[in-house]
Amino acid sequence: MNLTKYSGYALFFTGVLHTMIGLILGWPTLLEMHDSGWFSATITNGEMNFKREAIIWFLLTGAFWITFGHALQTMIKQGLKVPPQLGWSFIFLGSVAAYIMPVSGAYLFIIQGGLIVLSRSKTPQTSTAI
Repeated sequence: MNLTKYSGYALFFTGVLHTMIGLILGWPTLLEMHDSGWFSATITNGEMNFKREAIIWFLLTGAFWITFGHALQTMIKQGLKVPPQLGWSFIFLGSVAAYIMPVSGAYLFIIQGGLIVLSRSKTPQTSTAI
């Protein structure tokens, strides 16, 4: 069974989950930013407000994963193969994140990376001459 064919959906829903958690946990900070008028809202009293910077990057990361998941799923539907390097990258980055933050969603990347690598190792490789 080729579970790689669902990789785009998995990444898409990881992004949705990440964004929802960010909105729920970061809502008070987002309200503060709204009250500040949004423009340059991550700077308070002439200094970077790390909490505000962090929630923006948290939400942008979720949006990126949603976008990347959608693009990946489109590529898969068009018959393109998911490169094993993507799986290995997910495993590595997910492992680093899980080590640093054991209570996180990093394990989703380890699992997804493993599915990509395992599916690719079971799929017969065809070579094309250029």
